[in-house]
Amino acid sequence: MPRMTTSPTPAGPVASAAEPLVRWSTMHADAWIGLLETHKQITRALDAELESRYAMSLSGVEVLGRLAAAEGRCSRLSSLATEAGLSLSRISRIIDLLQRRGLVDRRPCDADARAVEAHLTEAGLIVAREAQATHLAFVQGQFFDRLTVEELASLAVIFGRFAPRAAARCLDPA
Repeated sequence: MPRMTTSPTPAGPVASAAEPLVRWSTMHADAWIGLLETHKQITRALDAELESRYAMSLSGVEVLGRLAAAEGRCSRLSSLATEAGLSLSRISRIIDLLQRRGLVDRRPCDADARAVEAHLTEAGLIVAREAQATHLAFVQGQFFDRLTVEELASLAVIFGRFAPRAAARCLDPA
């Protein structure tokens, strides 16, 4: 993707008489487009790795991981959708695939007859653990190993500012 402008200043979007379109500085473009491209490249490669090893997408692995971490290894589909940032219909399709493989069971919720819960099976727990180990090792090799300790600390501070407690919620969903 081409750079937005050659302006050396850290200022925000700029325009000039010669360039009537609003453009980012090179630094802004490198930061924003670099973030988007890095995310896209790593998640696409990770998705392909998980698909080849476990015949499921990153979203499917995330659902298994959330169920493994949930109290009683079960969760309402609506809660899974909210936590994963996916639509209820997308979660339902993922649960259908996982259920066909014997990794989850779909059951009515005891506390609310209108709700449906996904329950992780023992086979699902085994796959969740293996897929999580693959996920962590992949991200370690493709991302963290390319950063210095200082760079990693900076990213943790920066992204922690934009998504406070996001990692804590992901690591400890209860």
